Amino acid sequence: MVITVGQKRVSKIDTYLNCAESFAYRSTCLKRKYGAVIVKDDAVISTGYNGSPRGVENCCDIGECQRIKKNMHQGEGYAICRAVHAEANALLNCSREQTIGADLYLSGINPKDGSVHKAKPCPLCARMIIQAGIKNVYLRKGEGEENYEVIPAEKLEWYLKDE
Repeated sequence: MVITVGQKRVSKIDTYLNCAESFAYRSTCLKRKYGAVIVKDDAVISTGYNGSPRGVENCCDIGECQRIKKNMHQGEGYAICRAVHAEANALLNCSREQTIGADLYLSGINPKDGSVHKAKPCPLCARMIIQAGIKNVYLRKGEGEENYEVIPAEKLEWYLKDE
């Protein structure tokens, strides 16, 4: 999380990415903790973190993750995953009218050591982000101030190209 001391002020982008990181700590996922914040006209309109649907046991409650058990990597095995992704949860909490022209901020945390994970939406979340009319996606890449990248939503990898 970006923190400044003295009279220096944290940038707005780092502030929103810090918020996303804070929500990531609320995640119930054992494999990767993600937090998302949607901002429009300099106001937070929605937040989300990854975890099981409301009212359903989370992986942290049952103590295991099927994707970890099967040694699956990023992009693999989402059908056996119990979690709704942070981006999807944030988008589900608002209307398209609210999200058109908004920006989405995404941060990820490695549960094992608390380090920052280079954030990237999965193709399904990328499709939802584009469909919602999000303008730009800010992805935390690592520790430290201004350690992020900005991707116009339509440039996200929203499907896997056949190789």
